[in-house]
Amino acid sequence: MTDALNDILIECCKLRGCYPLMHRTLHEFNWFCSAVIWGPGPLISLWIVEAEDRGDFGEVVALKERQAQENRIRERFNRDYYGYDGHQDEELPRLAEAFRIYCREVYDDDA
Repeated sequence: MTDALNDILIECCKLRGCYPLMHRTLHEFNWFCSAVIWGPGPLISLWIVEAEDRGDFGEVVALKERQAQENRIRERFNRDYYGYDGHQDEELPRLAEAFRIYCREVYDDDA
């Protein structure tokens, strides 16, 4: 599992154009896994309200797009890549595979 997981994350790092700075990809993988499991974080709605109160409509638009993106990620990947029939030992590799699909779609110029 470790080699396969490492290979997936290195591929994603290269797709993102930040190889060999793996920590940047690990940070995005963490965000992606949170989105798959829970969708948008609970604070994003608060941040939207605060930005609206400040009149910062550029930030409102950006936050709403992030919220929508995290909802789309959860809707697309949660059922098939998270909570896989009680096989917790397969959970991390399955989330990594979902992240690879996401990275190929978002970052691969050939896709």
